[in-house]
Amino acid sequence: MTIYDIAKVAGVSASTVSRVLNDKPGINARTRERVKRVLDETGFSVNESARGLVEQSSRMIGILVSDIRNQHHISGAYLIEEYFRSRGQVSLIINAGGDVSAIASPLRTLASRRVNGLVLIGSVFQDEAVSSALQAIVPDIPVVMQNGVLDLPNVSAVLCDDRGGTMEATMHLHQSGRRHVAYINNNLTPSNNKKVGGYLEACQELGMEPVLVQTCSDAEDATAQLLDANPGLDGIIYSVDFLAAGGLRVIHKMGLRVPDDIAVLGTDDSPLARLLDPRLSSIDTKLEQLSHECALLLEEMMENGGVRKVKTIACSLALRETG
Repeated sequence: MTIYDIAKVAGVSASTVSRVLNDKPGINARTRERVKRVLDETGFSVNESARGLVEQSSRMIGILVSDIRNQHHISGAYLIEEYFRSRGQVSLIINAGGDVSAIASPLRTLASRRVNGLVLIGSVFQDEAVSSALQAIVPDIPVVMQNGVLDLPNVSAVLCDDRGGTMEATMHLHQSGRRHVAYINNNLTPSNNKKVGGYLEACQELGMEPVLVQTCSDAEDATAQLLDANPGLDGIIYSVDFLAAGGLRVIHKMGLRVPDDIAVLGTDDSPLARLLDPRLSSIDTKLEQLSHECALLLEEMMENGGVRKVKTIACSLALRETG
């Protein structure tokens, strides 16, 4: 049915139906209720695509995730989608596939859907190829990056202080009596590079010899090799919680006690950290707050045309049984 059909049934003009649909003033309560009753009885719904063509707006948010298999990233996308859904906005979530050089294709898809705003989730988007694509394809659409930053006038950012969080974790282990602390990193992203930087800075400040494993794909093998090569190791920090879970498994197999013989910390404070036995201590990267701030900032940019902003959120330690 069209609004003209609704108007005929309700005995009002099409413009009156339109004003009720858009919650506009100037209609008496009895008429408004009569139109709403007809709308409910007929199951009428607004064609948002057609509305978008008229308003030059789709009431849609684009969320581009660097790797949808990453639990941290997809959880952030869920929180942002939930925020905008509660405000009547629809979110289109697209997996970029991890190859930032191919980002133009998903960006064109989002631009063709006339999205009102865009969120990029994943520090890998902090890349020159992404900057060039954003300038070429969506130069006038408000963009917010979660845990990445680009120097573009329409691109704001909300960052987690990964460097500070890892520094705090390293210093915590040192204060608890650990003197040989290692760091195991899973891959080389801008976010992980900041984590490694925080660990190395803390080691230098504390006078500890750094023991660093980069680009680890198998946490059990990497942990076993690390402990074989460094028998005095008494602490390990992992760049993500799932690596720490694999590390704990091999540590137990080797007969070491956690945290008596060796302390273990993960990163992200994911639900996994609370499910492990013993429960995993972890660096809380504030995903919920990070995602909420991204949504608020994008909403501000879309509604008010706000200027570019960069916000940083401090991490904290979620200390449990492992260290």
